[in-house]
Amino acid sequence: MDLIYVYFGLAFVASLWLVRSPSVPYRLELFLLSFYLMTGNLNEELTFALPGISFFEIQPDRLLFLYFSFFLVRHFLFSSHQPSRSKPLPLPWFMLMLLLYVVWIILSQISHVVDIGMEEVILSSIHCLTVLVLIYALRHMVNQQSLAVLGQAFIIGAVATAVVSLAQLLYDPMFLRVGDERIAFGTVLRSNGLFNNEYCNAYFMITALAWTLVTIKKQHWRLLLIACFTLGVLSSFQRMSWLILALVLLVYVLKIEKIALERLVLLGLCGLIGLLSIFIIFNREIMNSGLVKERLSEIPDSRLGYYRMVIDNIGKKPLFGYGGKQNELYYYSMLRITHERKRATGEEGDIHSGYFSSLFYYGVPGLVFFTAFVLLSLFYFGKLYSHHLFFAIPFLLGLLYAVGNLTNTLLFSQYLSIIYAIHLGLGWGVRHMDLSTLGKAEDAQLSGP
Repeated sequence: MDLIYVYFGLAFVASLWLVRSPSVPYRLELFLLSFYLMTGNLNEELTFALPGISFFEIQPDRLLFLYFSFFLVRHFLFSSHQPSRSKPLPLPWFMLMLLLYVVWIILSQISHVVDIGMEEVILSSIHCLTVLVLIYALRHMVNQQSLAVLGQAFIIGAVATAVVSLAQLLYDPMFLRVGDERIAFGTVLRSNGLFNNEYCNAYFMITALAWTLVTIKKQHWRLLLIACFTLGVLSSFQRMSWLILALVLLVYVLKIEKIALERLVLLGLCGLIGLLSIFIIFNREIMNSGLVKERLSEIPDSRLGYYRMVIDNIGKKPLFGYGGKQNELYYYSMLRITHERKRATGEEGDIHSGYFSSLFYYGVPGLVFFTAFVLLSLFYFGKLYSHHLFFAIPFLLGLLYAVGNLTNTLLFSQYLSIIYAIHLGLGWGVRHMDLSTLGKAEDAQLSGP
């Protein structure tokens, strides 16, 4: 625990350093976001309760909701200075779908208030509104300085969690560990870094990798950071994060950087040789590990069982779904599939798909709005990165979010939703900027060390 507070001190100093210049606008807002990004799920140790309100603790994400809600009120009602913008653009289609999805979630929760309780309705609504508040706040905070600060905060936080991940793998599996303790192979645990689980840890490093690919210009720093984040992601021993890492790198080199095919083949062969070497060296440990045995046995009666449960039962409540995990159907279905009481009560695990979760929790309209939001955000930024390379960052994050939700539930109560909201707000805000101005300032503001 003492080591956690030492790290908080380092993150505090690093966040102050990023906003040290008087020319940086929104210094307090950027400081809060930087500290949040650098501390991952460790910052949950800073949670405190409000006197007289037992169910509403001030957690880091709720603090962001409260503060940035106040920021928006102040910005729209009391700000004497409105930042100059180019010609206003209409609301993007992905934002419309997101708004509809949030409204539908709240309506679904209200329709199940008897089953889930008013407390759950309030907390679920706050999770949804936090995403909207952050998108709109970042949309109005965008400038060269804020992009530089947040880009560096992502990279510094990812370097920290990569170092912690490698320390957990090579030195002490309990080093700064919070959250899950899942087996990778033998007695080795999956690395969580600064996060509660291995996939959030890996996805955060992939996020920083996107910033590195786009904003770091010096080749030696770039290669060093790519290697650091790649090793960190590999230490998570989470298959989907490995796939997404490969997909992000492949999309970047083929569609954005347009690296020559022969160089790409050479890099692919080197990666394949590395993976085969690891498999040969640790073949016995890997094949006899609990992870492999668990995955080999879960195909017929675990994740596919979750999805089959959703499809078989959504016809009974197609409009608003089942409202969440607090219902008999979820309890008895999960108990039958997993034979674990904590999974059945919802204390651990979920349906392991953002798309199937949206369908089960919020009905067919929820699935439609969520899927449309994910796809339209991808199309929106996918069309823009040809105009400015910065848009490749929210595009790659959209790719991560779309693919990651296939096997994990990355909805609004998850850390990654906050990360994605930040990028949606930044990307939407940059769309309203003078891109020629951003291009001139790119080397000075975004290039990093």
